[in-house]
Amino acid sequence: MTTSLTNYRDFFGAAFYDSEPGDRSPFDYQTRLATEPELPSLVNVPTGAGKTVAIIGAWLWRRINKPETVGRRLVYCLPMRTLVEQTRDVAKNAIAQLEQADVTEKDRFKVRVLMGGDVDNDWESEPEGEYIIIGTQDMLLSRARNRGYAMSRYKCLGLQL
Repeated sequence: MTTSLTNYRDFFGAAFYDSEPGDRSPFDYQTRLATEPELPSLVNVPTGAGKTVAIIGAWLWRRINKPETVGRRLVYCLPMRTLVEQTRDVAKNAIAQLEQADVTEKDRFKVRVLMGGDVDNDWESEPEGEYIIIGTQDMLLSRARNRGYAMSRYKCLGLQL
């Protein structure tokens, strides 16, 4: 049985903060991103203002409360591998904390990283799954073309060897 959080402030605190006391309020733009009917086409805020948690939090909130407002996949396209790893850690921690707080079912949301040498295709074979897919520009574009780096050349022919 999952617990329903009725406001985004409590949800944000459950997702991105542990049990330490203190202010856990999201910035105003983070709340608007999660709760306004229309998604903005651009999020322009300075470095260090919480863009990663804003996007991940808004997508998770919408998938749980208003799934018709966002797709089943959140694709995070980043310029560097180190940013991919940081974003993966934020997403996995948020999901784990929401599961621990009984806000969402265990294993409902999954995080997959597309990096060279790391081939994980369950996100591709489970179209009904709710995934956060994080990768660098080159990896995401090559996978979108059905010929990702480090993948079998027979995949594009539909052959399983």
